[in-house]
Amino acid sequence: MKRFLICAALLLQLCGCSAETPLPVSAAAVSRTAGGYEMTAELIRQDSLDGDAAPVYLAAEGKTLPALFRDAERQLGGRFYFTHAETVIIDETLAETGLSELAAFLAARQDARLTLRLVVARGIPAGELLQLDALGGSVPGVALYELLEGLAGRGDIPDAPLYKVQNALTMGEPALLPCLRETSDGHAAAEGAAVFEHGKLAGFLPEEG
Repeated sequence: MKRFLICAALLLQLCGCSAETPLPVSAAAVSRTAGGYEMTAELIRQDSLDGDAAPVYLAAEGKTLPALFRDAERQLGGRFYFTHAETVIIDETLAETGLSELAAFLAARQDARLTLRLVVARGIPAGELLQLDALGGSVPGVALYELLEGLAGRGDIPDAPLYKVQNALTMGEPALLPCLRETSDGHAAAEGAAVFEHGKLAGFLPEEG
């Protein structure tokens, strides 16, 4: 089932959270637009009696990356906790215009993990990929991270945590990011790798095997 982006005023009502309840970000999708940037953030609510986690989605926009994150923070009254984010998905447009600015911005944020994984969405908007149903009913963003961890651990996809990508870009070296696509049954699957040279998308490598 397709999940809908929830506006800020509605978000707190649906979460049933008090103003002090943290809303950790598990994953985010960042896209380049004509006016700047758009972000879809997956927030985890844990307000049920049995402690089950459920995702809700927030849309933010900004002319710059700092403005983008300020918009998300403003909508949540400062409760935009990026510390737990494990995956950031980018679209092909952002990849083509350049990854360096986003990688440097995230690496400089005190609330961003240097181990968070970067991935390129192919053939589907990054925000839609983030919200694809996960196998087994898991939280989609969490399931994506587990998929990337497993594939990287076996050497099936490039191992691309933020710190490795940022180091490569800073040194002027090529960087490889894994790609994900939507399958015919509406789930996320690996789709080769994106090659970045001088911070910009230079092409794609097919999936091995």
